[in-house]
Amino acid sequence: MDKELEIYIHMPFCARKCNYCDFLSAPQTQDVIESYIYKLINEIAARSGFFREYEVSTIFIGGGTPSVVDPYLIKQVLETVKRYYYVRMDAEITIECNPGSTLRHKFSVYRESGINRLSIGLQSADNYELKVLGRIHSFEEFLKCYQGARMEGFDNINIDLMNCFPSQTPSTWRKTLKNVLMLKPEHLSVYNLIVEEGTPIKKMIECGSLKMPTEDVAAEIDSVTAELTSKYKFDRYEISNYARPGYECRHNKGYWTGTEYIGFGLGASSLIKNIRFKNTSDLYTYLNKDFRELSLETFIDSEEEIERLSDEERMREFMILGLRLTEGIKDLDFFVRFGKQVDDVYGGVLKKYEETGLIERPERSIRLTDRGLDLANLVMGEF
Repeated sequence: MDKELEIYIHMPFCARKCNYCDFLSAPQTQDVIESYIYKLINEIAARSGFFREYEVSTIFIGGGTPSVVDPYLIKQVLETVKRYYYVRMDAEITIECNPGSTLRHKFSVYRESGINRLSIGLQSADNYELKVLGRIHSFEEFLKCYQGARMEGFDNINIDLMNCFPSQTPSTWRKTLKNVLMLKPEHLSVYNLIVEEGTPIKKMIECGSLKMPTEDVAAEIDSVTAELTSKYKFDRYEISNYARPGYECRHNKGYWTGTEYIGFGLGASSLIKNIRFKNTSDLYTYLNKDFRELSLETFIDSEEEIERLSDEERMREFMILGLRLTEGIKDLDFFVRFGKQVDDVYGGVLKKYEETGLIERPERSIRLTDRGLDLANLVMGEF
């Protein structure tokens, strides 16, 4: 086998939606969860015939909040994947966890299931800020969750943090980041708040009860991130991700470097053979779909949303996603994939941002400078 495949499994259940969240979620009742898991297993099995020539390198169980689901149901789903797909012995298998819904016994079952990486959504170590964000846990509950994961033997843990949101200051961010880094996790994800339409936090900002940090405050917060991650020897390998050496998230790096992936579950997206497609986002439709009726011809065409990527779109995505990585893009990789020299396609853009100090080109590669990473949206908008 020489084709690599990543698998994403969507668990759309949450105890409560956070104030900033616009992700797809569904009612958290036991009947609905069990029906969903049954249909998910059915989908995983039915689609397997299309991937005989692939080997699975990573599996990511995301949501929603997968940790609200009974861990034995998670185990059944992973057993189905391993029964119908060739999963590498060294596959990275991740599950997202919420500190308020992950008790220690769940970690034991996760280990039995083959899960070897956890992503714990803390967001902030300040309990007032957690309330602003609408999180259901406290920092103390996070510490208990983290300790439980370590005691069960997990040695690859990511902690999700958020910054540049209302009420946060450089001082509170410094305290959060320092408290987390002192725990010595293997990986850290740091995302700026994106205010989405229709979310409670958007409404609170519009009515004036919350205010976003100014650009100067946001810049100071970012400088705190750079200072402390460097001090604690975390490498920034992607715009929003930091890791100790050897612990970069393989699943996400697959997305950024163009590895094919299949998504299972409600609203899950896939990218196979330069075709992007997406499952239905309607829970009733998903639960009533008969995946056994799929044929090779209808595997993709039966999906709700389909996008056949042109060469131009593929090149654009290659540049935008590849430049998210601090190592950047090799000129040769672009040529091997597309049969064109990168300068023949994007020479003007590359020269412009090289002259302004946002892009550098060492040893026939292209990468964003430190300043370029901070202004990545500006650069990527040109491709």
